[in-house]
Amino acid sequence: MDAIPRSVRSGGFPLIRYLVAQQQYLLSEKVRELQSEGYFELEDLEHSIIHGTVEKTESDEFQDSVGNKKYIIIGPDTCGYLFYSVGRIQNFDGSRMYVVITAHHSEANYD
Repeated sequence: MDAIPRSVRSGGFPLIRYLVAQQQYLLSEKVRELQSEGYFELEDLEHSIIHGTVEKTESDEFQDSVGNKKYIIIGPDTCGYLFYSVGRIQNFDGSRMYVVITAHHSEANYD
């Protein structure tokens, strides 16, 4: 197991915040595309997760995430506007990573 502090080791949102703060996350192709096209900055995504709240959790249809959960998180971006993201915790080579499936400002829908 990687060097995750005991206080967040059990998982859930505290672990997600820790992973994002340590930049131990991956972006889906969809999220990378939106970010590269200038729809948001990575700092906005990171800030919204670290300072946001879990609005709800859903079952992970792929069933390959830790706890088989997806986390819907809404929080403020670096300017205070609400930002929406969905992600899941996954194990990669013995380390946990947070995988961001989708992300955008909460009033926007880029699907």
